[in-house]
Amino acid sequence: MVQPVTTLPLSVPTEDEAVYIDALLSRLSLYEASNALKVAYYEGEQRVQMLGIAIPPELQRLETVVGWPGTTVDVLEERLDWYGWTSDGLDFGLEEIYTDNALGVDSGLGHLDALIYGTSFAVVGSGEGDEPSPLITLHSPRHMTGIYSSRTRRLKAALSVLAEDGQILEVTLYMPDETTVFARPRQGGPWTVEDRDRHNLGRVPVVQFVNRPRASRITGRSEISNAVRYYTDAAVRTMLGMEINREFYSAPQRYALGVDQSDFVSADGTTRTGWETIMGRVWAIGRDEDGNLPEVGQFTPSSPAPYLEQVKGLAQLLAAEAAIPPSYLGFQTDNPASADAIQRSEARLVKRAERRQQSFGRAWIEVARLALLIRDGEVPDDFRLVTAKWRDAATPTRSAAADEATKLVGAGILPADSTVTWDRIGLTPAEQRQVAADKRRQAGSGVLEVLRASATTQVNDAGSFTAP
Repeated sequence: MVQPVTTLPLSVPTEDEAVYIDALLSRLSLYEASNALKVAYYEGEQRVQMLGIAIPPELQRLETVVGWPGTTVDVLEERLDWYGWTSDGLDFGLEEIYTDNALGVDSGLGHLDALIYGTSFAVVGSGEGDEPSPLITLHSPRHMTGIYSSRTRRLKAALSVLAEDGQILEVTLYMPDETTVFARPRQGGPWTVEDRDRHNLGRVPVVQFVNRPRASRITGRSEISNAVRYYTDAAVRTMLGMEINREFYSAPQRYALGVDQSDFVSADGTTRTGWETIMGRVWAIGRDEDGNLPEVGQFTPSSPAPYLEQVKGLAQLLAAEAAIPPSYLGFQTDNPASADAIQRSEARLVKRAERRQQSFGRAWIEVARLALLIRDGEVPDDFRLVTAKWRDAATPTRSAAADEATKLVGAGILPADSTVTWDRIGLTPAEQRQVAADKRRQAGSGVLEVLRASATTQVNDAGSFTAP
């Protein structure tokens, strides 16, 4: 009898794995400088390069910050409230996955990174110990990257890194049928296998969220575009000029004609300080030997209005680029805008948010597919009915949403107890579950009252019966 050959798992990367590790690490390194620049603008930590024309180099150390890039991203992200998956009444257990992984909060992490960097990633795996399973985690493109297939619209390989003091000590390589963790003791040392997970899913358990992709740039682009960065830099330089103007001209600039150098020297021969000169001695000088008084005058202080007008103009240009109302950047008019005017000014922003909901929604559906594969080993045939559930990007007021829902229900277009109607009035999934439970409780109480009334009637009828 021929004994089966037992193969031991390799303790070093295979040739294909080594190629993928090198390629993906190079890809991470290629985008690191660009990603660091984007997050610096988002956090308001980017130092603007000065032209050195009107501002002396020694005065360019003033910390001047304009937070427009952060506003550009946050205003859009605040309209991307994801409420999980809906499946046309079918129960795939996706609500439990959404709740157990706290995706109502953590989903925003992936959305925010995708808007800042142009992309982000979600990893789906099996939980350990008291972790939820399937386990869904969000990752930054500064620590994860992948190779995207336009044909399958999925990743064909992905890599995450664990670094310490700028040195990559551990990488996790995600492949269609296997996830492998590699480690090395030092930078540039050989990789060794720490763990191999043969999951046989047939697809990489990593999903990429892409912001504003196009056919020629499927990796997406950041909301902090070149135009946003330029307008921000120009505003910082303008604000710095205004700060220096304030330092020089906050106190009126005076001049004195017909004074001698000795008028700026104290009795012990030391030169008086600027404050002593302005506040004291110079303005107490008497007549000279010819009986003439010195001529004293004051320069007209410079107004900050030109600087503010320039910043306002830059804000309007940035508002057009970012599709946000100029009022979001801090410039209000004396007369408050009407509700219709506000709605018109937000139209482009709402449409842009709806486009992000479409692209991010497709990624979340792929996350659900992977979660079912890991949990059940298969995806049901009617999974195509699953869609992503978003809050209305227009964020209407509660009264306006209730008025709209009332009209739709009154016209017979929507039923009053439909989750679509509840979505229209802005109820969260938790609130909708509570409303449904309250309705069931009320319905049960109504049935009990009917039965109690029926029993009471029967008892009364029996008591009033007279035997022949």
